[in-house]
Amino acid sequence: MNLRQHWYKWVATIFLLYVVLGGLFLPLKPGITGLSPVKITSGGTQLLRINVYNAPWLKENAFGDEKIGNGKFQIPSKVILVSKGTVGRWETNEVKFSGDHGQLLANIDFTMGESKLENAYYSVFVELSNGKYLGLPDAVYVERAVGDTVGKSTFLNKPSEHINNDREIFEMSFPNRTVLNESVRNLFYHVPMWFAMLALLAIACWYAVRYLRFGDLQDDIFADSMVRVGILAGILGCITGATWARVTWQSWWPAADPKLNGVAIGMTMYLAYLLLRSTLTDPYQRARITSVYSIFIFPIFIALIAIMPKLSPNSLHPGSGGTVGFNKYDLDSTMRLFFYPAVIGWIALYYWIANLRYRIALIKEKQLNA
Repeated sequence: MNLRQHWYKWVATIFLLYVVLGGLFLPLKPGITGLSPVKITSGGTQLLRINVYNAPWLKENAFGDEKIGNGKFQIPSKVILVSKGTVGRWETNEVKFSGDHGQLLANIDFTMGESKLENAYYSVFVELSNGKYLGLPDAVYVERAVGDTVGKSTFLNKPSEHINNDREIFEMSFPNRTVLNESVRNLFYHVPMWFAMLALLAIACWYAVRYLRFGDLQDDIFADSMVRVGILAGILGCITGATWARVTWQSWWPAADPKLNGVAIGMTMYLAYLLLRSTLTDPYQRARITSVYSIFIFPIFIALIAIMPKLSPNSLHPGSGGTVGFNKYDLDSTMRLFFYPAVIGWIALYYWIANLRYRIALIKEKQLNA
């Protein structure tokens, strides 16, 4: 095999093997998935119930350094609440474990007293005995009670800049994210498939332009192969996306999401391309009409799925309609080691499939003209 000619096959094989093995088997980092109650009134002691995910070292009888495998897993030492608008915090030095519900329990005094604190959302952090943290941003809303207006505040005026929710507990593992949890691994499949679809449709648009310029039917056949496999990548992207949406948004297809509506319209336009092509028998007429159609709908499709959702006031998709993108919170350094190879690998795989279809189509065309 000519390695220079078939480089994309090796890229697809090696990168996707790396992504599948690493993306499926590396463990998630521990993290906080929830807090109860989510609203607290100051002026007294409050019991916090903190749900911690993927922490095998957290056991009812293991509140001490416990050696598991080749590393030591540290124990929770305190719970800290920090507000974005202040430089202080509330904290407690006692953390217990509830074996019945698998929760961390902490009693904390939320007295505001004569301080100038206002009602606000606070992030919760569990400090471990090794100095690192598990965190959940904006986890609880603290409201001043009517009678909590005099006396000494329990709010500590300590710098809190060193507390960072992105601090790592383990060096090579994926981050745990609230709501996503294990489904965050779908980032290596759903998103790269859409990248592959867009790459193939862009190549198809380029070869459609080439056909209109040079009139070579091979360019039309190649463009058609790219469109068909691009549609396949889009359908698989919809399936993986619907599965993800069912886990995180409790709906297979949230009808109010502008990006999903754009996808539905765009995919319908490309399915119409297939219908249009099937109704034309003359190869040159078919090539001219479908090339113009392909060039026309590609920028519309980009506008529907990339531009319009960003302009929309509401969207569930990350990076659209005011929501935070993956590069802000979820795509940490470890995930980037797999996400970018996944994008390259899936593009190479679908290009490989499209190239095979192109060669088959050429053979059929030669047989018809024989």
